Amino acid sequence: MHHLRDQRGSTLILLIGVVAALAVLAAALVTLTQNVTANTFNDRVRVKAFNVAEASLDTGMYALSRTWPAAAPVPSASPLFNSAAFASRFLASNDFPGVTGSATAVDDPNPAGIPYPTGYSASNPPPWDANGNKQMLLTATGTVGKSTAKVQAIVRLTYFNMQLPRGMALFATGNLTSNGGGNNPKISVEVAPPTGTTTSIHVGGTIDDTSVAATGIAQFVGAAAGSIDDVFPLSMVQALKATAQANGRYFTSQAAAEASPVDPVWSPQGGISGLTVIEPNPVTEVRFQGNATYNSENSPGLLMILGGSSLSIGGNTDYYGVVYSQGDVSTSHGTPTIHGMVISTGNENLIGTANLDYNDTCVANLLSMYPLNVKLVPNTWRELRSH
Repeated sequence: MHHLRDQRGSTLILLIGVVAALAVLAAALVTLTQNVTANTFNDRVRVKAFNVAEASLDTGMYALSRTWPAAAPVPSASPLFNSAAFASRFLASNDFPGVTGSATAVDDPNPAGIPYPTGYSASNPPPWDANGNKQMLLTATGTVGKSTAKVQAIVRLTYFNMQLPRGMALFATGNLTSNGGGNNPKISVEVAPPTGTTTSIHVGGTIDDTSVAATGIAQFVGAAAGSIDDVFPLSMVQALKATAQANGRYFTSQAAAEASPVDPVWSPQGGISGLTVIEPNPVTEVRFQGNATYNSENSPGLLMILGGSSLSIGGNTDYYGVVYSQGDVSTSHGTPTIHGMVISTGNENLIGTANLDYNDTCVANLLSMYPLNVKLVPNTWRELRSH
C-alpha cells in the first residue's frame, strides 16, 4: 500500500503531456490552415489577374477593330481603351482590390524586304501598322492587388467581304434606258477585270438601245440577267446597314449625309464619301448635283439608297465606287460619271452625256475597305513572365 501511495501523481503528469502535445498539434494545425488559406488566396489572385489580362486582350482587340492605327504614329505607351471604365466591369470586393487592365499595340515583326521607318528596328518596332500588313503585336496586362499577368499575341484586321462580282458594270432589275444618238456608248471599261473575266451588264427588263454599252461588253437581258440575290443579297444589305449604323454612317435624310463629318476610316472626305447608307423617311428622290469628286480608285466608296427612294446623280459629279439603290437610278442632267459599278432593284436611266465606267480597281479595293473585326493570328498567343 505504501508503494501505491508513492505513484499518485503519475496520471496528472501523463495528462499534462497529452495536453501539451495537443496544444502543439493545434498550433501546427492553425499555422497549416493559415498557410493553405494564404496560398489559396494567392492562387485566386493570380488566376484573377490572368483572367483580367485575357479580358484586356479581348478589349484591346475590340479597340483596334474600331480605330486601326495606320495614318499616324500612336505612342505605344498609350492604352487602347479607358482603364477606369474597363476596371469598373469587375465587381469590387475586399478579396480582389485594385483591379486594373491595359493593352498596347506595336507593329508586328517586319516582313523580310520591307525596311523599318527611320528610327525603328526589329528591337524597337514602330507603334503603328507602318508596314501595312494589317497585323499588330498586342500586349495586354492584368493586375489584381500585387499580382500581375501579361499575355501577348499578333492580331490581324479582317474586313467586311462583300463578294461583289468582278466585271459586272451594271445590274438593274428593271429597264435600262438612254437617249441614244451620238451620246452612246455610255457604259465603258475604265479598268478591266481580271484576265478571263468579261465585263457585262445585267438587265432584268429591257434595253432600249443596245449601243448604250461599248463593244465587248456582254449584255444579259431578261431571265438571263439572273437574280439580284446573286449579286447583292438582302443579307448583305442588312449587314452593311448595321455596320453603317454602328459607325455613324447611316442617315435618314440626304441633308444629314451631306453634312456628316470626316472619318478617316469610314468617310475620308466627309459627306457621302466612304460608306454612306441613306434611308429617307418618307420615301423621296435623293439627288446629287454639282462638280464634286467623291472617293478615288485607291479609296472607293459605297453609296446605298434604301427604302425604295430613287437616286439621281447629275452635274459634273464623279463617284468612285459602287452605287446600290432599292429604287430607280438616274444619271443625267450634265456629265456625271460613276467609276465602278451600279446595282439597282429598279430602272437605270442613262440620259444626256452620263457615263458608267466599269473600274475593277475600285471594286477590288472595296472588298477590303471597311474593317470588320480583329482576330488572333493562330499560334501567336503566349503568356509572358511577370516581374
